[in-house]
Amino acid sequence: MIKHNIILVGCGAIAFRWLDHITKRDDCRLVALVDKKPDNAKKYSERYNLTCPIYTDLDDALANEKGDLLIDLTFVTVHWQIVTKALKAGYDVFGEKPMAFTVDQVNEILKTVKETGKHYFVMQNRRFIDRVEKMRNLVKSGLLGDPTLLSGEIYVNADMGSVRNTFKYPQLQDNNIHSFDMARYLVDGKPTSVIYHSFRPKDSMYTGDSACDAVFEFDNGVTFLFRGYNGAQACWTSWDNQWRIDCEKGSIVWDGFGDVHYQYFEHSNGLHYGEWFKEGVFEKPEVVRDQHDGALEDLFDALETGRTPGTDCWDNVYSIAMVLASIKSIEENRKVEIEVNDTYPFLVLK
Repeated sequence: MIKHNIILVGCGAIAFRWLDHITKRDDCRLVALVDKKPDNAKKYSERYNLTCPIYTDLDDALANEKGDLLIDLTFVTVHWQIVTKALKAGYDVFGEKPMAFTVDQVNEILKTVKETGKHYFVMQNRRFIDRVEKMRNLVKSGLLGDPTLLSGEIYVNADMGSVRNTFKYPQLQDNNIHSFDMARYLVDGKPTSVIYHSFRPKDSMYTGDSACDAVFEFDNGVTFLFRGYNGAQACWTSWDNQWRIDCEKGSIVWDGFGDVHYQYFEHSNGLHYGEWFKEGVFEKPEVVRDQHDGALEDLFDALETGRTPGTDCWDNVYSIAMVLASIKSIEENRKVEIEVNDTYPFLVLK
């Protein structure tokens, strides 16, 4: 039974992750593909044997087709235009990260969500890595005590072609939101401030700053230390970062590739020398499920049941706030405070 008639906008490299899932569902029907370059859409239409029309302009698709769900896979620079237009046309929206490019765009999107009463869910697929979920559950269990310090690092050799390499802060303005959202998820925290140092390493292939060191503070008392370089030439980390979570009575480490390891002791007043740590491990499953499948199943279930998913825009605003506050910290060379409100303006950086 068809429950979702979908317009998909943006037929770039990420589209296959969504189409692989959507075309296997019996409750979804694609009513239009939209891309400024029709050959991009035609490629996917042929790959998935789609019969829906192809448009080069979203306004034409909205005028000619009857749908209820729009999927936004465009570049971050135009997300707010696509999302607000779809919401006003009566569509719920699923979209790729990050939510928006500026504070004003974030506030405009949230204002439109509130005015229309429609839903806007953001893709944060890293939450659906099985070991990430297990680390989060371990922290929440209290076995290791409260979390105090979170450290994350990412060193990759990213292809920053296309529009991304025109960004002033290509790492921060594109991929880092995955790291920031994972950090919030792992320790169940919301950001309150950041000090961010961004720079362009010598001989970098990127025009903008592709490396950083940052310190975030969360509302639950956790300090998050983040370091990254999107132009590392060797000894790469996972795209899922490498992580360390320090708690009152133990620590958790994950290299982003394999098993998660943790150690803890039962006393709450510090290490008693001579007493062995207790240890545990979360093994990497033999079959690793695609993160997007888990994320999309969650989003569709939330839309159908009426529950609020963890990646709803009203939660995801805290992740994009980390990005935008970081940019403000760089440009003003100071610590920036983050405030999220229930009324307009929803996001305020101080």
